[in-house]
Amino acid sequence: EEYIELMRMMEEEASGEMDFEDQNELLNKQIEDWEKERDESDKDDDDEGFNFNFRGRASNEPWDYYRREDQITNEEDIEDEEDQNYIKIDLDKARSGMAKDFLIEDFEEDILEQQRAAEEEEKHLQKLSEIKLYSKRLEKARRSPKAKAFFSRPPNEIEGFDVMWASAIDNACIPNLFGSFRNLGVEFADNFGDWENGCDSDAFQSIEDIASYKARKVYEVTGLPTIASRTSFEIEPARVPDKGTPMNRGFQNTRVTTGYRFNDVGDHVDYIVEALKLFSEPTRVTRFRSCFCFYDGEMEIFDYGELDCDIYFCNSMRTYIPMSSGISEIGKTLQLTFGFEFQGWLRKKVREAMKGSDNKASLKLRDRVLKEAKVLPNDIVDVSAFMDSMVDVNLMDECARDLAKLFEETKPTKILTVATTGLVLAIPLAKYLQVPVVYARKERNVVMSDTYIAGYSSKTVGKNRELLVSKKHLDMDDRILIVDDFLSSGASQEALLRIVSDSGAKAVGLGVLLEKSYDAGRQSLSGYNIPIESLVRVASVSNGIITLEEEEGYSKTL
Repeated sequence: EEYIELMRMMEEEASGEMDFEDQNELLNKQIEDWEKERDESDKDDDDEGFNFNFRGRASNEPWDYYRREDQITNEEDIEDEEDQNYIKIDLDKARSGMAKDFLIEDFEEDILEQQRAAEEEEKHLQKLSEIKLYSKRLEKARRSPKAKAFFSRPPNEIEGFDVMWASAIDNACIPNLFGSFRNLGVEFADNFGDWENGCDSDAFQSIEDIASYKARKVYEVTGLPTIASRTSFEIEPARVPDKGTPMNRGFQNTRVTTGYRFNDVGDHVDYIVEALKLFSEPTRVTRFRSCFCFYDGEMEIFDYGELDCDIYFCNSMRTYIPMSSGISEIGKTLQLTFGFEFQGWLRKKVREAMKGSDNKASLKLRDRVLKEAKVLPNDIVDVSAFMDSMVDVNLMDECARDLAKLFEETKPTKILTVATTGLVLAIPLAKYLQVPVVYARKERNVVMSDTYIAGYSSKTVGKNRELLVSKKHLDMDDRILIVDDFLSSGASQEALLRIVSDSGAKAVGLGVLLEKSYDAGRQSLSGYNIPIESLVRVASVSNGIITLEEEEGYSKTL
């Protein structure tokens, strides 16, 4: 209802029913009402939450439950700062840990440059000391005798985390941040997303200064490297239509034509956008800009996410787009800075699982093929004695271990194979790569209502056959490793690749136990530009005799 009144006034002004003085008076009254309502709301929140007696009031924060039974609190180690209303910048302390963003030591560096950098840092710290922004939860953590142990706890290595950080971003974007950095092995102890302005001047600070301030304050309390953010919102000045057009009178009001800029996003964004839509071109540009700051006591790094949006489509929910982009960018920068390994925990599991492997599985498989395999009509190689009708599970496990080592770098998220012959390799391989197995059926069953379908033909199963995979098992962001027992003509593997393409996922490789190198399978799949690995290559089956190729390339990995 707040902005409906503003739109009504603009409509009356555009039709000539209201003069500028009356309109400005009503606009000012409307703004005063909004500000009064906001101030009263802030006062109520302060009465309920911030002005409290810490020792005499129950708290429900995570650090209050950490090691509750065995934690010993030493009150003498807690600094006596409980009467401060705001966290203040200690300039001398901050200067001693000046940010060194990608600095390289150079003994011949110009002294003037060092002095200039020191002066700029001092100016920056002076600006931060003027900010009065505060977080109620951070204040609780600063006063809590139990918070220190909570924030100094080690990362959860069982879950794959290597380091512990903190954050100060909008609470709604926490899942995005935590999920993105989980792949880098970063665990977040907590997020402080309840920041409020401490004085009127905070609304005029740059988003870089505010993000830097939040990161430094959280680091000061938690002692953890911190990622903080702040998003600004802008509306460009309106382009005034030609004189005589019906909308021209509405543009005579400078409140319509002027540009706007806010250093935070909230309900006021929706108010101003809805009020200006009636008197703006649909393509009038609005801009969301998210600034991310990383601070660890020594280094300060900034990255950004931006979105330009026509005012016709604009609302405060668009903030998620630049925030998501900014999280991705700061993640890439920090991954490069600290040398984080993508999904390092998973690769570590793979390396541990394969530790002690003698990498002789291909030799064992070659020996079994030469001794027990048979050649049937149509040049079909019968290996049912150890990997079809009867399976040597130890041999398949060793073969899977070798193939896992070859495909570890492709970072697959799922394995796709054909039931049932491909499962003898796919299941142990999935164990070593720590990914799920999806298999294609050759016939539809009652639980497969919506499927991807691809046709193929082969010597062993005949012509005009189909492979079916349930659509709910493949996602667009999946990286698929295709696994099978044989690579001959490549027909069944090509059908699986078409299913992967239909799902929008990405195929990252093809691994097989046996490959008939005299057949055209490898050549027929060359257009998909994926790595193809086989443990044993059959050179020929002439006169019923199986001849194997010497694996010069693969022998280098043994």
